[in-house]
Amino acid sequence: MESERSAYFRMSERGSLRFSRQVLAFILAVLPFLFASNQNIFDRLQEQKWEAVYDDWRKSHPAAKCRSFDGPGGLADEEWCYRCIEINGSESYETSFYAFDPDKPVCRLEQLRAWQTGPSIAEVQRGLESQLIALYGPSDSNNAVGEWSSGFWQDILHFRAKQGEVYLYRRVERSQPEAVEVRARSANLVAARAEDTKINELDSAQRAPVGTPFDRRLMQDLGKEFPGFTTLLSEEPEEARRPLQRQTIEQLLAAIHAAPAGRKAEMLLAADRVAGLLPDLQRGDPNIYQRVQTIAGFQLNYRYSELGGQWAYQHDLLKQVWRDYRNFEWGDAAFLLLERTGWDTSGMCESGSDQFREVIAHGEEFLANHPSGSLRLEALLAVGAAYETWWSLSRAGPNNDYVQPENYREGAEAARQKAIRLYEQVTTSAPVSLEAASARRELPRLKLGLDTVQRLYFCVYD
Repeated sequence: MESERSAYFRMSERGSLRFSRQVLAFILAVLPFLFASNQNIFDRLQEQKWEAVYDDWRKSHPAAKCRSFDGPGGLADEEWCYRCIEINGSESYETSFYAFDPDKPVCRLEQLRAWQTGPSIAEVQRGLESQLIALYGPSDSNNAVGEWSSGFWQDILHFRAKQGEVYLYRRVERSQPEAVEVRARSANLVAARAEDTKINELDSAQRAPVGTPFDRRLMQDLGKEFPGFTTLLSEEPEEARRPLQRQTIEQLLAAIHAAPAGRKAEMLLAADRVAGLLPDLQRGDPNIYQRVQTIAGFQLNYRYSELGGQWAYQHDLLKQVWRDYRNFEWGDAAFLLLERTGWDTSGMCESGSDQFREVIAHGEEFLANHPSGSLRLEALLAVGAAYETWWSLSRAGPNNDYVQPENYREGAEAARQKAIRLYEQVTTSAPVSLEAASARRELPRLKLGLDTVQRLYFCVYD
């Protein structure tokens, strides 16, 4: 007679066998889906028809949910025409279309993001890694410096795909499900991203706090006589230099009275630059939002900014140069500096939101009086951006809290056409300039009538 012990073990063996068969059946059932997940993403990548025209692609993807560009842009990756999303279970596909050719503007497929969530992402990532290595060779980098939102990327691999590129990574983002993601860019988009460097360089040259080309010219002319000026304009401002700031302003303004007219204008601009470097962070009196400093007979006005929590210099010396020396070289420089501020030096939108109107009025006059010259290119670009701002405001969507588009529709189409003409003047007169790189970025979508969400000369203080 069989013992209870041997019967127990025989039953356990049978139970284990049944369990093993169930596990094996589950694995065999799931494996095709795991393979299919990374295979679907890989197949989509291989089948991607780069530079496909948006309208043609849309016909073959009727279920995709697409939206037109809604800002804010700034870099090539984020200045698309249309962006479409398709979801298939745990897989998502985001396809982006761009227009980069100003001569033949068409929105074309230039970027694909594909990602998968769920418990199988580790297997999917390993499968994709093997497939991408087989297709492109070993990864050439494991970092993503300069990539938007790359702080959430982990286990990064980068591949060169002919003239384009492919990233594979795991995306780990708070409040979002973890995902394995592929990001692929066409050769056109990679080339456009390379132009970002020029556009950023132009922005830095015009709006950096210190060390701009304008600063370097002033330092070359005045640095020997006023060494404090060179010290202050060479490095980022810091509180320890406040005594040097005051001393340098006093020296510059005291020396102006004996200087010839052209030299006076340059020294006033230098003093204005120094005065704006270090705002006073003392709390303002809620009943007194203005104060005045008098140095060597010159009045410097300050306004307290509640949002900034500081006293903002109002650039009285800059405005004096424009008022009294506009027929001198430095008067033209003052014009460009005021164009950059939208002709509102308050820092608080005191002149209203519509800065583009003043930029256009002053800019058109300047261009009419300066048919040539080294400053004309920046003036063309500024007036073009002002007209673009006007047109873009007329296209603002219903979710914009600051813009009432109906206030800008009159004359908006003419503004778009003028922006196009001005930008084209920039690209034809100096095709390799930084200004031309900036103009080329705006032209294709402007010509297509797609909103660029340009807000350079629309002031919001909130």
